[in-house]
Amino acid sequence: MKNISYILIISILTSCAAIHNVPASQNPNNFIQPNTTSSFVDQNGNFYPDSWLKEFGNPPKNASRRDYSLMKIATENNFQNKLTSYEELRLKAIQNRVKNKKRVIIFIHGIDNDYLVSLKNYNKARTYMNLNNEKDEVLNFYWDGLVNQSLFGAAKVWVSATTNSQLAGVFGLRRILNVIHDKDIYLISHSRGASVVLSALVNPSLKNSEIDLAQTHHVDFSEAEELKENNNRIYSIMLAPAIGEVDFKMDNEQLKIFSPQLKKMHITINNTDYVLGKGKIGFLSRRFTATDFGYEDELFNELKKTYSFLEKTDFTGQNSHNFRDYITNSKFIGILKEFKLGK
Repeated sequence: MKNISYILIISILTSCAAIHNVPASQNPNNFIQPNTTSSFVDQNGNFYPDSWLKEFGNPPKNASRRDYSLMKIATENNFQNKLTSYEELRLKAIQNRVKNKKRVIIFIHGIDNDYLVSLKNYNKARTYMNLNNEKDEVLNFYWDGLVNQSLFGAAKVWVSATTNSQLAGVFGLRRILNVIHDKDIYLISHSRGASVVLSALVNPSLKNSEIDLAQTHHVDFSEAEELKENNNRIYSIMLAPAIGEVDFKMDNEQLKIFSPQLKKMHITINNTDYVLGKGKIGFLSRRFTATDFGYEDELFNELKKTYSFLEKTDFTGQNSHNFRDYITNSKFIGILKEFKLGK
């Protein structure tokens, strides 16, 4: 009886331990002159429309994937066509925005980051970059990586945001990539943002329960549009990638085949990042949704045999997992220079 009481108490505490990452603005998908695009998607990768709060309301404060999504609310209230029309117009606007640009730099944050924290980090990263207002477009991508609200929120954030990252990649970031043509695209991600990137490039391996839950929100994973061959040159820079071997495998356990548009994937390796190691010892890095790709080089070395586009920089010695600490590390500045993005 006492054990049941403990379980009930923990359940109550964790139910409100995390909240959804929602926009602070009522115009979250916008353009900022001279060369910034903002794109904000919900847990399923749908784009927040203007004045979203009036029609969709704030999500409940339990961060459940079951209760709140743009498509669920729109469909069940018979205005889904309005939402999809907005998304089509938005993607067309992005296409027009970048058509005369040479490079598109896309930032993707990790879990447990709200809009303001992510924006500050994106802006900080820009200070190290040599950007041309006419030739370069910076796209700040925001997704529902949830936000931890208490001591009990970390586990809830990690479990729920794992699926969110995959759907944000398939239905959010991929749709953006599919309206960009013949550009140099740089995907700069942190932590679980690496999953958003991989899921945008190739479909993730989702559990049946995840697919079924998405369908209750009227999001059909089987109808996801594949990444188009638009003659882009895609470069991925993954800081502290919180992913593992499963993220590189298809449902049949074979390694994924990536588009030839993917030219390089440069990651950081850091076995003193205790978040990736899930503790100082690090033996949990391959368990509870693996994070060992950015923690130790064993998986990297194995995947390198198949993927010649893989590169790495050793960040060992930096204990922090914080996005800002990876950005301000001199080694990141060196990576930017290698990709001809640095000052």
